[in-house]
Amino acid sequence: MGAKVERASEGQSIRRVLDALGEALAPQDALLTVMSLILLRCEADRERAEEWDDGAQAREAWRALRRGGRWREGGDGLTEALQQGLAHALRRGLRSQEKNFRLRLDLPNLVGIRDHEAELLVGWVARAEDPKVLFDACLDQAQTLSKGGDYYTPPDVTHLFIALMEPAHDEAVYDPVCGSGGFLLRAREYVAARGGLADEPALYGQDASRLALLTAALNFAVHRADVFLAGPTSTLADDRFADLDFDVVVANPPFNQSGWDENGFLRDSPSWPYGSPPPGNANFAWAQHVLRKMTPTGRGALLLPTGAASTTKGADSQIRAALVDDDVLSGVVELPAGLIPHVRNPVSLWLFSKIKKPHRTWGQNDRSGQVLVIDARDSATNVKRGRRAVPEEARERIAATFAAWRGAPGHAPYQDVPGWCRSLSRDEIAATEYDVLPSHHVAAPLAQSALPDAPERAADLTDELLGLFEMSRRLEDELRDLLGEL
Repeated sequence: MGAKVERASEGQSIRRVLDALGEALAPQDALLTVMSLILLRCEADRERAEEWDDGAQAREAWRALRRGGRWREGGDGLTEALQQGLAHALRRGLRSQEKNFRLRLDLPNLVGIRDHEAELLVGWVARAEDPKVLFDACLDQAQTLSKGGDYYTPPDVTHLFIALMEPAHDEAVYDPVCGSGGFLLRAREYVAARGGLADEPALYGQDASRLALLTAALNFAVHRADVFLAGPTSTLADDRFADLDFDVVVANPPFNQSGWDENGFLRDSPSWPYGSPPPGNANFAWAQHVLRKMTPTGRGALLLPTGAASTTKGADSQIRAALVDDDVLSGVVELPAGLIPHVRNPVSLWLFSKIKKPHRTWGQNDRSGQVLVIDARDSATNVKRGRRAVPEEARERIAATFAAWRGAPGHAPYQDVPGWCRSLSRDEIAATEYDVLPSHHVAAPLAQSALPDAPERAADLTDELLGLFEMSRRLEDELRDLLGEL
């Protein structure tokens, strides 16, 4: 509870700072400046703890800002005002991060920031007890400012993805639409929490948005994570890791993305073994990309709109059928509405595996020719107006159900649970036009009363019929009496 209160408090203070910078910077530019300054402080703290560091650029830049922003350049006696010192300090202090991520940290023009606003901003970051918590609160705030496709996956969803994927310390994890890097950081935390070193899993990310990549680079740097970051360019059009495949592939792409095919150039690509996706919708282009990037024993997780699981539209329906027939779809989890900021409807989490026979990263059960469906629509809790989340106990139940179905060690034998989960055969799915939407399959059967034995039922019906005959004769006699009195 304490962490939630702390995050809420930080969020309120971030809003006040952004309001103070409102006249000088657009909201997203102001937030980017705040996150860059948090990183500068983190880098300065690290350099202070590692006195052997010869560069110490971040430490010197942070110290200059703490002194009031006066920056002496090369002994020429020139000093700059605080707002100018802020821009200079960020550029100079974060130069090493540009080299690490091979990405220029283009910061907004800070000329409009007045000295007292810059002083307020520097003091606010300096007073933060834990700058990492402050940065995470900035990412929460970014959800309310995002436009278009620049939305970041909420923490509860990233936790669910990684709990289902179970990355190991010696594996490579890839996100082709990495956004702010939440999936990759969570994979790192997952490994560390199970006794591995945080830097052991190899992490790879790409994104088409420069703002998203910049945010991810800041996020990785604040958390001291080594990540291979590429872009900005669309992964579907220009895969910067084309020669690599991965043990774990996770993705939350833009839903129903149009224009992905580069005016038809990508439609005839060999990247679509299950069928060419329609030009106006990239959902199944992403599904095939996830599969193409997986190692033979790898696994993948992809968030899609719920309609993708049951649509009867030509290309999408045919590709879904091909995925089932080729036995690469291992599970579909139907999630509640309101989890993703820009999506009001329920969403579905698709799980992929190329081999469902027992092996190290699968389990002991042979699930060849089967697909697990889980209806988790009722698992969300309200966290704020218009925003819901999947709580930890619900995430654990989903992950445990999938693990039991696979026969993972330490789990009870799997059983279908009406209203929650069901293991479907390919023949059952084919009989429903390859509909894999969980809520269409797991509904509890109608209660049926036990039928008595046939002789007993026949005797009851005979007695009932004789009683009706007797009632008929009695009514007939009464009617005759009444007519006789007329």
